[in-house]
Amino acid sequence: MRYGCALLVAIFGVSPAWAQQAISARSGMIHYVEGDVTINGSAIHPKFAEFPEVKNGELLSTQEGRAEVLLTPGVFLRLAENSSVRMLSNSLTDTRLEMVSGSALIEAGELLPDNAITFEMEGTRIGIPKRGLYRIDAAGRRLAVFDGQALITSGAGKMRAKKGQLVALDSATLSPSKFDVKTTDPFYRWNGRRAQYIAAANVASARVAANSDYRSSFSGGASAWNWNPWFGMYTYVPANGVYWSPFGPAFYSPRMMGSVYLPQRQMWGYGGGPYGGYPRNPGGPGGLPPSAPAMSMPPMRRGPPAMGGPGSGGGFPGRFPGGAPSPGGRSGGRGGN
Repeated sequence: MRYGCALLVAIFGVSPAWAQQAISARSGMIHYVEGDVTINGSAIHPKFAEFPEVKNGELLSTQEGRAEVLLTPGVFLRLAENSSVRMLSNSLTDTRLEMVSGSALIEAGELLPDNAITFEMEGTRIGIPKRGLYRIDAAGRRLAVFDGQALITSGAGKMRAKKGQLVALDSATLSPSKFDVKTTDPFYRWNGRRAQYIAAANVASARVAANSDYRSSFSGGASAWNWNPWFGMYTYVPANGVYWSPFGPAFYSPRMMGSVYLPQRQMWGYGGGPYGGYPRNPGGPGGLPPSAPAMSMPPMRRGPPAMGGPGSGGGFPGRFPGGAPSPGGRSGGRGGN
């Protein structure tokens, strides 16, 4: 109990260490790796609070491993096993990467007006103009849009791919087909877990920012990557409102977090556990007393049904990887899917 209380004080207490933002001068911070990951053939050995960057012209590759890269604020790039991307331009106003091999998922939580994200692959350009979730497969030269919209330009023409559309990029004409966005595989579910972890860090960071002078960092209306020392990671903090990840969790802005945060002793309520229903009334049989103010907590959302549990692969048969166990953390062990 003493340890738990100390941890809560540490997480929600204001410390100078919290007042660090990743001043996003460029894209390409390698935020997290599992297993064997290299830059231009040299192995990456992660250390606490040290995050290498993929510089222009460099090739980031995974073997028996996976990687997560922070691009412009609010945009995550995650690589599956046996995949590689080359950084063509790490400028925030013109972030461009070449998809060389394997598979990548791009989660775009926000695209600021002056930022741009483009992926290139053998003469095809894929622009991401809106928030959403996108998958690129180099081997089959396919793009799947789980959410959002993507702009495709190739020798076959131009098109705008929308949610639920799968596009074969090597066909003579760009013609989308439909797929079930709820069908997942181990790599997709790993992305979902990463989103959950980073969203947990966001709650602490947004709470501290809402109760300290650090909130002035967001007064200009700019979202940011925020360093959370207790979680040992960066998290995405929107400037305003709430960003709901396609995987389910919420990312709060400091202002929104200040309006919805409930003290820890009130977070356990009816409705199935923490964050569910109304907080218990310690002095009565349960529920809110008649004089209690109304709550403004946004409703919690669930991710896809198969996201968090063990799976046998699923996905798109013959198109997306599936079935293999995922590497299990920085220590090099192997875990489940």
